[in-house]
Amino acid sequence: MAGDNRTARTLFGAGVAVALALLVGGCSPAERPLVAIGKGPAGDVRALLRPCSDDDPVREVVLLRNDEERGKEGGEKGGEADPAVLDHWSGRPPGPATGEQEFSLLSLPKGWRGGGAGSATKLASDGNYSLSFVVGPDDTVRYKGVTRFTRADVEDLAPGQWWADGRAMSRAEFRKQADDACS
Repeated sequence: MAGDNRTARTLFGAGVAVALALLVGGCSPAERPLVAIGKGPAGDVRALLRPCSDDDPVREVVLLRNDEERGKEGGEKGGEADPAVLDHWSGRPPGPATGEQEFSLLSLPKGWRGGGAGSATKLASDGNYSLSFVVGPDDTVRYKGVTRFTRADVEDLAPGQWWADGRAMSRAEFRKQADDACS
């Protein structure tokens, strides 16, 4: 009889593990190509966010540098980080930020709360970056806008071009792509 209890417990435990895995996997918010990176008229690096609806509040924006090696230019030199190289930041708008948003990537938008940007003036030559924003009320995440890019991706852009979804495009093409991703 003890063997039947052990088998039942094992099957029950396996069932719970599968149910939890499905629940966690099923609750991940949709990632959509709703972020573009470009250059401003003065050559500064710009971010362009396009939520699915003008009523969707952008709750938080996060920039991360994802790279394996930080010992080169822009990384850690002798144990110290280069303060001129953008590493990461996160920020929240002071109130509902709705509609398309454009701002400098090297600092938080004016009035936003958060940190991490420091005194950055450039992107790392060896860094892979991601910029994402979250839409949803309170602690609910309805969807995420995201793009991934490198300094080379931005440097290679022609005037008026934006980097989104792994390629260069015009602002109009980005807006159409974002609208299609929301449909």
